[in-house]
Amino acid sequence: MNKLEMLLGAALLLAAPEALADTVRRALIIAHNGSDDPALAPLRYADDDGVLWAETLKRLGVETTLLVDPDEPTRLSGSLMLKSAQAPTRAAVEQAVKKLQASSLADRAAGRQTDVLIVYVGHGNTDDAGRSYFTLADARLDRTSLYSELVDPLGADYVHVIADACRASGVVGRRGGTPDAAVLAELRGVLAREQLASRPNVGALFAESDDGETHEWSRIRAGVFSHVARSGLLGGADINGDGQVEYSELAAFVAASLHGVKGLPARLSVNAFAPTAAPRRPLVGPAPEGPRVTFPAGFEYARLSVEDADGQRLVDVRRSPQQWTQILLPPRDVYWVRAPNAEARVTLAELSAGTPELRPRELQERGPAEEALRRGLFAVPLDRSFYDEYVVAAGLVPVDFTTLFHPPVVGGLMPRLATPSSDFGAAWELGLSAGRSPLGLASFATGPSLSWRNPTSVHLLYYGVRGAYGVTPLAARDGIRLHRLTLEGLVGLQNPARTPLFAEVGAGWGLLGLTAPGFRQADPTMLTTHVAAGVTGRLAGMKLRLSAQVGLDRVTANGRTGVDRQYGLEISLRR
Repeated sequence: MNKLEMLLGAALLLAAPEALADTVRRALIIAHNGSDDPALAPLRYADDDGVLWAETLKRLGVETTLLVDPDEPTRLSGSLMLKSAQAPTRAAVEQAVKKLQASSLADRAAGRQTDVLIVYVGHGNTDDAGRSYFTLADARLDRTSLYSELVDPLGADYVHVIADACRASGVVGRRGGTPDAAVLAELRGVLAREQLASRPNVGALFAESDDGETHEWSRIRAGVFSHVARSGLLGGADINGDGQVEYSELAAFVAASLHGVKGLPARLSVNAFAPTAAPRRPLVGPAPEGPRVTFPAGFEYARLSVEDADGQRLVDVRRSPQQWTQILLPPRDVYWVRAPNAEARVTLAELSAGTPELRPRELQERGPAEEALRRGLFAVPLDRSFYDEYVVAAGLVPVDFTTLFHPPVVGGLMPRLATPSSDFGAAWELGLSAGRSPLGLASFATGPSLSWRNPTSVHLLYYGVRGAYGVTPLAARDGIRLHRLTLEGLVGLQNPARTPLFAEVGAGWGLLGLTAPGFRQADPTMLTTHVAAGVTGRLAGMKLRLSAQVGLDRVTANGRTGVDRQYGLEISLRR
């Protein structure tokens, strides 16, 4: 990478979202059910995926070109995207590339940046010589032709390749070449990191599994990876709420959505390579006005899907409890918003009235493979902790959480945008503390605490309340025990510089009591304050908070008022 490319990448990393306002996004979608290998049965849903990809990207403000040869059920769906669609032949690909190239040159002359998304859905295979390729209706798209005939001639500032190359069989079918590890290695080579490294303006996203196959699912009438990726682009992956979806967000969303799927022959995973010249380059967004449904923080259902009146699944999302989520929808006259045990029928006109009210419905069970997908797919939410861990493990550049993005007004109400960190969402905590004994009359004191903390609209700050009780477990001379009860308001700072650290101050009222055989004395007017600092984390799946505390009590004992120092440690379990 030369210095100019490095400077360009740095500038884009620091750019505000408004800097991408003059970006024009276009897409070339290639979808083909068939195969030139007699050993591979035709796919069932690649053509449906192609149509849904076109509808999704058009809703997101992307100019789309669709190359697909639809089967009879897909033609009968009546999608408007099919009116201008052509068969996925080599000649159609060449014609589409020329048109995209001309548009990119015109935009560049007008001072606009251009991004082109290339989406391929169909069969992936290798030839007799071991060369990998994607299948067109009358040709093959191998590694050389993918870049030399498609990617490079586009003339776009950035190119994003999304590939779902697989095969199908049965109700829960499979997409892919032969189940040979060599095929997986070759197909991965088509979009290899080495190939992308020589093109700093090109990124790629694709799925794979241990045996080289990914999956289709008849219940959603689509490929699993394509459906999950579209759900992410339509808003499920937008973890920082800026209206754009970057590579790290989409890859983390796909990984979270697939994380809970068990019981399939091979585990699905996602590969994401962002453009090295601009690793934070968004794939989509901000989107134009259009149909959308908003689920505010605190909405009771976490697992949600939206279908149209024909039963076509448009989007799925798994929210964390305190996550504000807005889902963009391809235009339909009627939508069905569904949770596992509730649903709502919503017309296009009713979407603007606010969050739909879901009513109970029956839950139908199916076979074991379908049950594995139904229970496992979208079982894990894309929250801040999952996102942070995934981005570090995958080596991707994270999105910007320092700027607060306000959600749009929906139905006259401004929904609350929750903090992007699930570890600092509104939560109750049950703690156990140990520290200095009040008045220094015993070796130490210990006891439970109960706290509630809630983020403010500025996600670095939070407020809350804490109640605590402490007792000296070892009686002092003459059987004396001390009891300390406090109730405090809290104000704190969380996640500074994207670390799991926090600091807080508290102040409030307390009661200090002394008991001994035949004797009791108490000060019910004690004033107390403290400062605390510590770290949050996870252990065996549990959310924990560890803090060190220093405080002062204003105590009246035996008619004398003074200040008593307090210090100790506390560990809390967050819920």
